Amino acid sequence: MGRNGGLSLNFVCNYLMNSNFNISFTGEYRYTIDQKNRINIPAKYRKALKPVNDRTFVLTQGFDNCLLLYPLDEWQVVEQQLSLLSSMKQKHRTFVRSIVRFATYVQFDSQGRIQIPDSLTKYANISKDVVFIGMIKKIEIWDPAELKKYETAKLNIDSEDFEDLANDINF
Repeated sequence: MGRNGGLSLNFVCNYLMNSNFNISFTGEYRYTIDQKNRINIPAKYRKALKPVNDRTFVLTQGFDNCLLLYPLDEWQVVEQQLSLLSSMKQKHRTFVRSIVRFATYVQFDSQGRIQIPDSLTKYANISKDVVFIGMIKKIEIWDPAELKKYETAKLNIDSEDFEDLANDINF
């Protein structure tokens, strides 16, 4: 027990690390990319990564001019789902190719950094600053200007649509 009778942070961390409890990726963080295209993964995200992932993520192109960062175990689920699509159908092949073509395995170093390939920084127009957005089971990486453009153009969910979506998931 901690002071005041509550659970100590150490107890909670040990419990979470040694149980099947999954911590999701949430929140927004801003970082700067260095000259070698390395970026720090937010400490909260590194700590949420299950030990089975061995500090490894899969980085690939996102759908909205951003990058997607999947924990290795979540990427394996994506691969299983993609493998269910037919390689005989052009639409399926094109979709699978667009997802896995730029996927790269990245392992964060002792300082919590990963290196982003040039092709992915160019795709997402990342040059200096980045925004990490936790998306529950994956992480989006945005150039701040691209995110602002996206939010201005596409974030206009009217209140009725918002209520319908919230109702669909029993929020």
